[in-house]
Amino acid sequence: MITWTIGATGLLGSALVRQARTQLDVSPISWQDPPRAREQLIAGTRALATRAQDAPWRILWAAGASTVATTADQTHAELLAVESLASAIADHGPRGPGTVFLASSAGGVYAGSHPAPFSNDTPIAPISPYGILKAEQEAVIRSLGSTCHVVIGRIANLYGPSQRLDKAQGLISMLVRAAATRQSLNIFVPLDTMRDYVFVDDAARAILSACEPSVDPGVRVEVIASGRAVTIGHLIRLVEVVTKRKVPVALGSHPSASHQVRDLRLQPTIDVPDPTPLPAGIRMIFEDAVHRLQSAHSTHRP
Repeated sequence: MITWTIGATGLLGSALVRQARTQLDVSPISWQDPPRAREQLIAGTRALATRAQDAPWRILWAAGASTVATTADQTHAELLAVESLASAIADHGPRGPGTVFLASSAGGVYAGSHPAPFSNDTPIAPISPYGILKAEQEAVIRSLGSTCHVVIGRIANLYGPSQRLDKAQGLISMLVRAAATRQSLNIFVPLDTMRDYVFVDDAARAILSACEPSVDPGVRVEVIASGRAVTIGHLIRLVEVVTKRKVPVALGSHPSASHQVRDLRLQPTIDVPDPTPLPAGIRMIFEDAVHRLQSAHSTHRP
C-alpha cells in the first residue's frame, strides 16, 4: 500500500516513515510559504492518485509546529493547511480504497474535559488556541468520512530520540537536556500534574495498525497512549535515576499554564505489543542527547 506521510521529518513523521514500507516520494512542504504549501499539497495528492491508481492508499498527517503556548494567530496557518489537504483529497484523491489519518492532541482537545481518565467517547473541551486548532482540524478531516476511511488519533505526550534540543517542546527531552548540560529548566505547572507519555515508535505502530486498508468509508477516533500516567515530580526523579545526574529545575509561572489540565490520564484504544518502558525510553533519549551535544561541541571547537 502506497503511503504519503506529511510532516515526515518530524518526531512522529519520521517514525511513521521508518515503519511504513512504501512511501510516496514528493518534495517537503514549504510551510513558511502558505500559498506554495497549498500548491504542494495539491500536487502531492495528484501524485498519490497517479501512483496508487485503484490500489489501496493512505495519507498520514503528522505535521504541525504549534504547542499549548502558541497564539491563535500562529495556529491559523496550520488550520488552512489541513483545509487545503482535505480539499485536494476531495477534488484530486485516488480512486481506490484509502485512509486519511490526522495526528491530533489528547492534551489539547481534552484540556477542559472531566473527569479523567479520558477515552474516545469523552466529549472534547479545548481551552487553548492549540486545542481549538486540533478540534477544528478534526472537524475538517471528518468531512472526508463519506468517501474514505478517516482515523483521528488523539495522541498522548510523545517522546523519543532526535527531538529538537533547542526547542521548548517535549518535557522528557527538556529534562534530559537539563541533566546533560546541567542548565536549569523552568517548569510552569505543579509537580503533581499528571501526563501520559508514549514512546514515538509505539505510537507509530498503533497508528499504522489503525490505518490498514478499508473499503468502508467512515470516521474512527483512536486514543493513542501508554495508559500509564505519571506526575511531573515522579518523571523528574525517574530522569535523575536513569541518567544518574541531578536535574536542575526552577519552578515559575507563565500565562500558558492556565491552558494546562492537572490530570490527563488516558484510556488507549489500541494495544501495542511490547511497549517501550518509560525508563528505557528515557535512556535512549539521554544517550542520543549526549551524543548530539558532544558532536555539536566538536564541530564548533576551534
